[in-house]
Amino acid sequence: MKLIRGIHNLSQAPQEGCVLTIGNFDGVHRGHRALLQGLQEEGRKRNLPVMVMLFEPQPLELFATDKAPARLTRLREKLRYLAECGVDYVLCVRF
Repeated sequence: MKLIRGIHNLSQAPQEGCVLTIGNFDGVHRGHRALLQGLQEEGRKRNLPVMVMLFEPQPLELFATDKAPARLTRLREKLRYLAECGVDYVLCVRF
């Protein structure tokens, strides 16, 4: 899996396109895994890589610090879980 840090590095992304989802993916639970499995199936059908876009820090941590839930995983763990789920690229955008 390749990590792309920031929109300014999008030239590192696949130029032929991708199938993409956006989210926090904190904990990478069963619901996330089901979504990623569907994304992989779509990627296979279209012969495109799978990309996840996430924001760091999570937007709620800036807009509603008192309401932001505690993180379940650190970024490094999240990336490992996403790689285990077959994600090809992660676009990590600074929020």
